[in-house]
Amino acid sequence: MLVPDDRQQESPITQIEISNPVSHELHICVPRELVCQVETFSAPDFQSPLVGPAKRERGSVNIEDLGKRSINSIETTGRRETATIASGSIGNNSPLLVKREFWYSPLLGLNLSSTRQDPRFGTQNFEVTDIVIGEPDPKIFELPEGAKVIDLRKSSDIATPVSSN
Repeated sequence: MLVPDDRQQESPITQIEISNPVSHELHICVPRELVCQVETFSAPDFQSPLVGPAKRERGSVNIEDLGKRSINSIETTGRRETATIASGSIGNNSPLLVKREFWYSPLLGLNLSSTRQDPRFGTQNFEVTDIVIGEPDPKIFELPEGAKVIDLRKSSDIATPVSSN
């Protein structure tokens, strides 16, 4: 859940997703309810952000290549999308300018930074921080102790409680 920038509130954990590309399992857990579902996982085939003409809906969109930038010593490629929502498209009496900027890491296969500036919602910044390159601690792939597991890979839902070894 998103919280205001004033840092007066903590963002509560409502869901945990554990993607394991080695075992090809995706666990989606709701800690408050101690329930996890498991499904088959295949790592997505990430591609660098596209630069060029975009599909036009309710206005115009321009995509700009921002080049390369290092974020936390990790190389990223940038892209800025600028969209104009035409007058009257969504009840607006004048054109609305919406900007989105992404800094994508090919090494990690995700955006390390993204910013959205939209007059309807204000400015929103998202950043990935505390990045550690290397083999993850196996404990991060452990399910909460006592969680009921619903295996969606099987034809029938079989709930199994998780116990510690």
